[in-house]
Amino acid sequence: MDWANASNLPQSAAQLNLWQHFRLLAMRIIYIGVGLVLIAFSVFSILQSAWLNSGALALVGAAFLLVGVVYRHELAPQWINFLFICALGTLVSISMKSSGILGVYWMYPVLAMVFFMFDKAIFVLVIMLIYAAFAFVTYKFLPFEYAWRIAISMLVLIGVGATFLVLMARMQKNLSRISATDALTGFYKRDQVTDILQQQIAVAQKQKQPLSLVILDLDSFKSVNDKYGYMVGDQVLQETAQRVKRIARPQDILVRSNGAALMVIFPNTPLKLAAELTSNMLDVMRNEPFAIKSLMMTITASAGVAQWQAGQSWGQWLEQADSAMDKAKSGGRNRMKVVR
Repeated sequence: MDWANASNLPQSAAQLNLWQHFRLLAMRIIYIGVGLVLIAFSVFSILQSAWLNSGALALVGAAFLLVGVVYRHELAPQWINFLFICALGTLVSISMKSSGILGVYWMYPVLAMVFFMFDKAIFVLVIMLIYAAFAFVTYKFLPFEYAWRIAISMLVLIGVGATFLVLMARMQKNLSRISATDALTGFYKRDQVTDILQQQIAVAQKQKQPLSLVILDLDSFKSVNDKYGYMVGDQVLQETAQRVKRIARPQDILVRSNGAALMVIFPNTPLKLAAELTSNMLDVMRNEPFAIKSLMMTITASAGVAQWQAGQSWGQWLEQADSAMDKAKSGGRNRMKVVR
């Protein structure tokens, strides 16, 4: 198994932030769309000889278009979005002052933009500031019988938007979990290995903790598939995964690395303890026959255990464990080889 080239594995969908991509697309539309609308209104204001209004609209519209072009491949900084929201809020307030109830219609698009323009860390603060500002303006420039209804409708919009954000976050979490895990075993997929090992090494370095892993491969698994078929082979893999999970601790990270090979990463675990846990996994394999449909079969596994050493790359560490597993197989299978 060529772990040295595992860095060339494609990035999985779990590593992509779906909400961020959705936001980026939405913001492109907002920047360009709002810019074009404001410039169109500036032209309309010129026809009405409202030169000051036209200049203000054209300036803000041009700024939106410029940011839409400059940040077409990434999200604009939060401070730029905040300036835009303040500018639009000011334009809406001026519109309500001069046009009365007709200016209210522009509040709702501005409120809706906030859901896409800001990160979760500051979203609540910004949306409440905008709501407070609009509520003040409506009470100042509109009759009370309209103002309180508008204030409630804005709260409804905020509630609907917040619900949308929560549902999007849950959907992203579920999709990430599904795309990151192997459907057969429930373990992480092989294309997560690079990120997982790099993260665990970083934690071990920072906290000065031992870090170990095992690569465990079923012995003669191909003969099981050839003799009984892939359906039986899949059930053997599922049962193997359950047995490994039974021995593994809650903090251990389980990966289906390739075919019938499984990997367990042991955070904050020295080599001796990792070897003991691996030995227990091999014991439940050899001592508990597999009952698949009407078949009873004994299946063993070979394993290679290695502890990460300072200065090692994740690929070198992984190659050590993989090489140890190969030596266990060549030494007669049904055994464990520990890298000392």
